[in-house]
Amino acid sequence: MRSLELKTTDEARCLIDEVLKQGDTRYNDTEAEDTLALFLTDQAISIEEKDFPEIEESKEKDIVRHFVQGQEKHIAKILLMKQGFKNSEIFFERRFNGSTPDVFAEKEGLTFLVECCSCRVSKIVDFLSKADEVWVLTLGENPWEEKPLFKKMQWFVFRKGPNWNKIYKDFRKRKTVELKKVKSPFDNL
Repeated sequence: MRSLELKTTDEARCLIDEVLKQGDTRYNDTEAEDTLALFLTDQAISIEEKDFPEIEESKEKDIVRHFVQGQEKHIAKILLMKQGFKNSEIFFERRFNGSTPDVFAEKEGLTFLVECCSCRVSKIVDFLSKADEVWVLTLGENPWEEKPLFKKMQWFVFRKGPNWNKIYKDFRKRKTVELKKVKSPFDNL
């Protein structure tokens, strides 16, 4: 496990591109990327890269159950179970805070969310506002190589950093100001 300390906006934007967007242009969102870069460089969010433990190959029935990202979700479930979650505490594609993480795990007041492969950049701040950890499992380097998926993947863990409360409070204030500027036909009723 290694902690990633991002000093500059450029470093943070590179990490966002590599870990969250992973070349998927559907997730291009300059405002969300700027927001997350600020959270990362101002230590409102910390990020660690964890080493993958040895994992048994997925059985076909475990993969087929999830259709989309079946192997990745199965690996996420195994990693959560290695962290002490029980099978009954792990859910797939469950609604959370207005969105749907790929995997949701909750026990004893702890909430862990997992995104498999690329994801919407704004999910990290949104999810951390109510969760303890957000994991992102990437396809890693050289995903075309013939070797077990877990040996190619990378595992990143996002958590609230020491400056979360201050930066998140400022972020919410800015969002509230922006929302108040939006006009609606119902405003004059």
